[in-house]
Amino acid sequence: MTALDTSVLVTMTVGLFAITAPIAVLPLFVAATAGQTQGDQRRTALMAAATYVVAGLLALFVGNAALGVFGVSIAALRVAGMAVIGVIGWQMLNAPIPSEATPVRSHHHRASNTHVPVAAHNAVAPSPASVGILPLGFPIYAGPGVLSVIIAWGSGSRPVYLAAMAAILANAAIIVALDFLAAPITRVIGEKALLITEKIFGLLVVAIAVGGMASALVVLFPGLGGR
Repeated sequence: MTALDTSVLVTMTVGLFAITAPIAVLPLFVAATAGQTQGDQRRTALMAAATYVVAGLLALFVGNAALGVFGVSIAALRVAGMAVIGVIGWQMLNAPIPSEATPVRSHHHRASNTHVPVAAHNAVAPSPASVGILPLGFPIYAGPGVLSVIIAWGSGSRPVYLAAMAAILANAAIIVALDFLAAPITRVIGEKALLITEKIFGLLVVAIAVGGMASALVVLFPGLGGR
């Protein structure tokens, strides 16, 4: 693909948005940046997005070479990647609904199995680098599901590098915009309501996994497609 295909770009961006689920991550961002000034929170958001972009671009350009070293076929990678995404989506669908009677002591990002504790009021604010790179940038935003999808995009006979890079950057811009507004959004909509949106994203992720798995299995086992 030499020119940017708008439909492919939109599909890729929507897929990344669903898997990263930045709206559901907002309570985790607020918890991770508790005590920071507004300036530090914005620097943390930029650092998390930059980490996500760097990890995504490495997966896009280096993933194909890594597959060759280990002798993994593109079709096998896509089946495995869709299986990982399916598991992540199922975990998101089955995320427990927070109870109003139980105080939240930590937030669990089920897609990356990462816990972000809720800081005490008198706790020392973390530096942007200490939470922006880990755990927000990686593995919360650039988790295994996201990276496996990006590696598949950069592999095969028709790599879609231009659209993939644009989708990664577009999703990073969405992440930054939402994180910049994390405090007011969480205050207006409610922390627990945002956490419940994880289930909605989980359903979308499972649907993406089912469609991708079906296409990948037909490539890996042509007999399934009646050929």
